[in-house]
Amino acid sequence: SLAGVHAHAWHMVHTAAGAPTRLRPPVMALNQELQRQQLEILELKRQIAELQAAPREEELSAVERVVSALDPVLHAARDGMAALDPVLHAARDGLSALGGVVGAAHASLPPQAPLAQASSLLAPLLDNSPIIAEATPGVVGLQLGAVGLACLSSAIATAQDGGEAPYEPGANAYNPLAASAFYRERPLLVARRLCSLAYLTSAFTTGVLWDWLVRGKLLKDDQYTALKAAEPRRAKEALMLCEQLGPTFIKLGQALSIRTDLIPEAYALELRQLQDAVPPFPSDVAYARLRTQLGVRDLSQLFSTISPSPVASASIGQVYKGTYKGVAGGGGEVAIKVQRPGILAEIALDLYVLRLLTPIQTRLQNAVNGVATAQADIDVAVQLVDEWGRGFVAETDYRLEAKNTADFARSMRARGLDAVCAPTVVDELTRDTVLVTEWVDGTRLDRDASPDVPRLCGVAINAYLTMLLDTGVLHCDPHPGNLLRTTDGKLCVLDWGMTLAVPPNLQYSLLEFIAHINTEDYDSIPQDFINLGFSPEDVSVERLKASGITDGLSFAFRQLSAGGGPKKIAARVEAELKERYGDELTGPELEKRAQAELLEAMEMQLKSEGVDVKGVTNVMEEMSKRNRELFSLPPYVLYVARAFSTLEGIGLSIDDDYAIVQECYPYLSRRLFTDRSPRAKAALRAMLGLEAPTGEPRVAPAADALPWDH
Repeated sequence: SLAGVHAHAWHMVHTAAGAPTRLRPPVMALNQELQRQQLEILELKRQIAELQAAPREEELSAVERVVSALDPVLHAARDGMAALDPVLHAARDGLSALGGVVGAAHASLPPQAPLAQASSLLAPLLDNSPIIAEATPGVVGLQLGAVGLACLSSAIATAQDGGEAPYEPGANAYNPLAASAFYRERPLLVARRLCSLAYLTSAFTTGVLWDWLVRGKLLKDDQYTALKAAEPRRAKEALMLCEQLGPTFIKLGQALSIRTDLIPEAYALELRQLQDAVPPFPSDVAYARLRTQLGVRDLSQLFSTISPSPVASASIGQVYKGTYKGVAGGGGEVAIKVQRPGILAEIALDLYVLRLLTPIQTRLQNAVNGVATAQADIDVAVQLVDEWGRGFVAETDYRLEAKNTADFARSMRARGLDAVCAPTVVDELTRDTVLVTEWVDGTRLDRDASPDVPRLCGVAINAYLTMLLDTGVLHCDPHPGNLLRTTDGKLCVLDWGMTLAVPPNLQYSLLEFIAHINTEDYDSIPQDFINLGFSPEDVSVERLKASGITDGLSFAFRQLSAGGGPKKIAARVEAELKERYGDELTGPELEKRAQAELLEAMEMQLKSEGVDVKGVTNVMEEMSKRNRELFSLPPYVLYVARAFSTLEGIGLSIDDDYAIVQECYPYLSRRLFTDRSPRAKAALRAMLGLEAPTGEPRVAPAADALPWDH
């Protein structure tokens, strides 16, 4: 059609010398051409209607649906042509003015001028001959489908969220059902994000699949040597990928950096660099948000100085250093935290997409590991995404973060822990997306060379045990960048955006568990597992005892108590294995012997439960399935493990034999001696190895709701 319109214009210029008056109605000719095309479309619809009863009914009805779907596009094209009328009128006037010039030029040309030759070559276009002689329904459907695909691609590429989110910020605001309803009405927005993720991750995913599928599975490499050898390089790629994918995936990378049970160690080590190295957003955007939120035209009304660029940038917001003028002279240096624009909408969309992709990712991961996928695997993975989602959404509520910060400082003062603090919040400048606190001068605890750092590690352990077992509000982001040694020798805990409530029932269950572990009372530990939420309530104590969990705990606790961190633990384990299997064996040989003994123990356990081992094709898979039924990992354990692994790492950097378990005993002793509740008394007796008084029953835990049951 465009070729036909162009041919008409060319024809009018070519014949202008002979008949200049024919240049005057070009707009009329264009409108007639458009009407003719629309008549052709109507005729096409009529032909489709006649062919409905033909044998190819399904194909033709599909074409009809495409044509119907393109009606809005055709209407838009008509409106676009109407909007071009003024331009076409101007073109007509311009052509009329050029008529005389073209006529003079044409008169001076010889009979066989190139213009005449070109005219003969363009004869098919001048006749408006179709490129495809016969417009069959299949051809028309293909053409219209291509047009529809182009229109859909354009719509997806331009989809915007407008800053809207399916829920408000807050600790309990995350709602996957509300998100599903919200994004079902915005499919183009979801498609845009899926396309973006597919594009950005394609090279990384292809490389991993090549190493696993081609170089591993197809080439019969049972040890997946290529996949493991590429882990350090792939881990660096994963780090860069998280930064490219945006704030949600940066937070996800931070959460995964402590989950070596989910990702390889090499990936975890690289992802830990995400803690305080996130690209900032433009400062002019941050300043505009500050002016809007604080209600001032110029920031100089509140701050005498403010840094031109952020001094720190995180996934949710970034921090500037300024000097607050204060109220009644109460100002000073402050940290000004500004939230990224549209961060909640971005997080909500990414969490929704992650919930869509999690079942696929779980199946692929299990396939890589050679394990069948059960629905329980998918459910657990989705629950993990939801748990991360609750934390991410809570971090966008700066008023909640201000409250958490002030509550922690107050609770530490009330308990006489003067060596630990949090920044003082400037309440009059607290807003939904702006948080201002006093500026704290200090250095990261893991980078400070002061001689009192070991003491501060002990202070940090006391602080986290106090949160876990006393105040009941646990700081959930204890990476090294959030632990500062102040210039006056105190420990300052930063970033209170994400916390977890620890109810009293759980606190007492933890005390009982620690007491039983300390005295090696392994008969009581299966009940502790149920009390702590490590096992479902319908699992019996006898079944837990038969699982052999107590043997594993005994071994782990013995190694942790000896100290030295992962390196020395690995050396001690290897020494024990050599003593068991022979000094002449190498590391891989010891591993094979240990695996063979483990497999034998599993087979014996299955036989003791009446399972026909010969009928079980994969004993490891069967045991993995049973363990999923017996054990689960409550979310609070992840945060506790993250806190203590961070503190242990700092301690080991100073003392190679540092044992974090030993550091916990002073606090636990004080805690048990000062608590007069029956359960605390029972835990203290257990810690001291004393029997309960005659006739006094063991105190059963109350049925308080655990924080992850909501």
